[in-house]
Amino acid sequence: MSQDAVSLGSLIHEDMVYFDVEAETWQDVVRILAGHAIEHGYAVEGYAEDVIEREELYPTGLPTDVMKVAIPHAMVQDHVKEAAIVVGKLAHPIDFKEMGDGENDVPVEMVYMLVAKGDKHHLAVLQQLISVFATPEFMTELKTVEDPASLKATLIDLAGKVVL
Repeated sequence: MSQDAVSLGSLIHEDMVYFDVEAETWQDVVRILAGHAIEHGYAVEGYAEDVIEREELYPTGLPTDVMKVAIPHAMVQDHVKEAAIVVGKLAHPIDFKEMGDGENDVPVEMVYMLVAKGDKHHLAVLQQLISVFATPEFMTELKTVEDPASLKATLIDLAGKVVL
């Protein structure tokens, strides 16, 4: 397993994986997941606003095959205490703007919020996640996962198969 896969595994915690997240807007999703990060000691108040600010400037919706995802994160790490990934499988798709052009809506089903500390680490994890999401077979596997332990194990396994 690559160094990045070990890092990815250390960032995903079963108690930070949520299923059937109810929200009306992408901002609600960010606030809910950031709230969990704060509640578990990975971030402090103000983190949700940091993520929303960045998402408005640089959207993270990915129109991937099988299941659409978003990878919201903050530009600044002022409100991050410890690195983690908060995962939310949404009760119904929520529109995020598409990464890159920021024009098109992407009906996102699963959100991987990076609570990142340090640009180098953050970029390696982001690159690895995007590589997993770009592989339709991997997305099919992730879409069928129904509990936090399986999601963590599946994501770590898939990340180990990615060639960067």
